[in-house]
Amino acid sequence: MTRQAAHVLRACLRCPRLVQNHVEVRAQYPDYHAAPVGSWGDPNPRIVIVGLAPGLHGATRTGKAFVGDASSRFLFAALYRQGLATSQLAEEAQLQRVRITNVVKCLPPGNAPIAAEIAACTDHLVNELNRYFPYKARRPRVLVTLGGIAHNAVCRQLKLNQAKFGHANIHKLTEQLHIISSYHPSRLNVNTGRLTEQMFDEVLCAAKRLAVD
Repeated sequence: MTRQAAHVLRACLRCPRLVQNHVEVRAQYPDYHAAPVGSWGDPNPRIVIVGLAPGLHGATRTGKAFVGDASSRFLFAALYRQGLATSQLAEEAQLQRVRITNVVKCLPPGNAPIAAEIAACTDHLVNELNRYFPYKARRPRVLVTLGGIAHNAVCRQLKLNQAKFGHANIHKLTEQLHIISSYHPSRLNVNTGRLTEQMFDEVLCAAKRLAVD
């Protein structure tokens, strides 16, 4: 993310409900970031991971997407197993050829953004896709979408109307660009067994394979 894009994102006040939610979070947790959260990781990624929105005790606390909560522990353990992060501890890890972001940049009440909020964040997401997942990429890139809402939001921007969500589904955009969808590593999905370590490892292995020159 460029400095200009980061500044624009930080100053974003487009969604009154989300702005007010941040005000309430800061009042309850003064040390929390409680502001829009952009992408982070390798500046030249081959794999871009896209979730839905910051979590209260994760990115809204730390200011880094998927850092600080139960989802991050599952995600970074998997990234570390695949050699895509230097540590299984998200707070300490450096990402290797991976960048992480969310479709919605602000914490939504109940972890459920409404359609208008997803739409309002469109240009932030488009800027990230243009920079880290460019249509005319000369080297392979893979987009990993976490959860159906995030997957559908990304595919709308890429005009992939037939790219249906399903765990481990692979969609080819160009010879160099692929999208892989996965169940979200939420506590609910992990605790109920809907998403297992093996299932998520298979997604990351496929992403690594497609991202190789």
